Amino acid sequence: MKRTIIIGSRGSDLALWQARFTQQQLAQQGVASEIKVIKTRGDATQHLSFAKMEGKGFFTKEIEDALLNGSIDLAVHSFKDLPTQNTSGLLIAACSYRETPFDTLLINPNATDETLPMNLKRNATVGTSAARRKAQLRALRPDLQLVDIRGNVPTRMAKALTELDAVVLASAGLERLGLDLSALHCVQFTPQQMVPAPAQGVLAYQIRQSDTELYPFVYALNHPDVSALSGIERSIMQQLGGGCQQPVGVYCTKTKNRYYLWVSWANNEHEFPKRLFLQSSTKQGLVKKAVSVLKNAGTKSVFLSRAATADSYFYRALSQRNYQLFAHSLIDFEAVPFELNTSFDWIFFSSKNAVHYFFAANPTLPAQVKIAALGAGTASAVKQRGLMVHFEGTNSKPQEVAALFAETARNQTVLFPQAEHSLQTVQQALQNRISAINLIVYKNTPAQQFTIPPSDILIFTSPLNVKAYCSRYEIKPTQKVIAIGDTTAAALEKHHCTHYTLPYMPDEISLADVCW
Repeated sequence: MKRTIIIGSRGSDLALWQARFTQQQLAQQGVASEIKVIKTRGDATQHLSFAKMEGKGFFTKEIEDALLNGSIDLAVHSFKDLPTQNTSGLLIAACSYRETPFDTLLINPNATDETLPMNLKRNATVGTSAARRKAQLRALRPDLQLVDIRGNVPTRMAKALTELDAVVLASAGLERLGLDLSALHCVQFTPQQMVPAPAQGVLAYQIRQSDTELYPFVYALNHPDVSALSGIERSIMQQLGGGCQQPVGVYCTKTKNRYYLWVSWANNEHEFPKRLFLQSSTKQGLVKKAVSVLKNAGTKSVFLSRAATADSYFYRALSQRNYQLFAHSLIDFEAVPFELNTSFDWIFFSSKNAVHYFFAANPTLPAQVKIAALGAGTASAVKQRGLMVHFEGTNSKPQEVAALFAETARNQTVLFPQAEHSLQTVQQALQNRISAINLIVYKNTPAQQFTIPPSDILIFTSPLNVKAYCSRYEIKPTQKVIAIGDTTAAALEKHHCTHYTLPYMPDEISLADVCW
């Protein structure tokens, strides 16, 4: 290509990193380029929060105008900042690779509390201007005080060390700039905790439709898989009526030919977001299904086979949807006395009940003992007692959690508080990589007397709850059935129920995400 093209970019450190990255990619094809900095309305009004700014394209309109009038040839955008409605005369010629698409909570070390969700102290002041983040943060931690912050990435990051307890920033920007975060406590959200913005972490390369000379060189930068997934995310946002500054989060990923989709949607930043999780072997109909579920959700009755307090995420999520929840365990529990007369390096808890009955006996623990938890729910039960969790499983399958735990606790002695007839799934997966001490701390037997109201959705949280329910009721084909994990699903299959749904993870957020 003979002409030197002009790349339009905002002037922030991150925007210029993105422009220079693109410049290097084009240079590998023999395309010479220069960068022209363009100030957008979003850059010029740093004193205003997004909620007080009218219109769309706060960070893109002026750059698009420059494309249209010919003063630049290529615009490099953060794809999440682009409105979903294409500008006439322009086209997205390519998408970049996807940097880590999640959000990161940067916490002042003095504001950390590892016994609370997100490792953040109660009533902490958190900075973010994104309505999407605000709505989801309020759902996760209603006690937090949220304040608007503007400015470039380093400026916002610095506020966590000066005037605020924490700030939330996109992980992609932090990684691309290579910032030193050592002075802060960092917590990266998973999409189950906070659904990212559509196309977060992706760069969009925009040119004039008429520029057929430049098109093949820019298209050569395209990552087709990223483009396809970003297209799904942006299509859902568009059909939900959200713009890039609205409280809409959409994240889609593809693993082993299977699509996994999370959506969070609220009308405003103060509303508890409606959420869902879908998985499918094909992307056909995925967008339509997600939008239909969110827009047409009616009132449903739900049975959950364990207690749910009014302040729990699950209870609040279902209340927001006007669902009728009946939460009741179908198991009778009884404490089993025990003594700790051997030494051990770790305690591994596989359930909240194991946590409850173990600590109810007020045991004396070795000074240096570490605590492991199978998943987020169990870890939360430990943290609520003011104890630190040194290992927390982040996979839905106990066997995979065990494999990761083995890397940490290999050749050490691990105490497993458990029920009398525990399946010992984790211990079996660990085999001889650790020395296991199995400690019975409670008995659990199916309840004999209970009444369950008619329910549209049945959520089973253990195999024993399945056994108890099926001893008195028949699971109907018209009922939606949710199994918290594989062992519970196997119990359902023994009772001839195969139309069950599995959450992505065995925690209350993931359970709520499939409860529709």
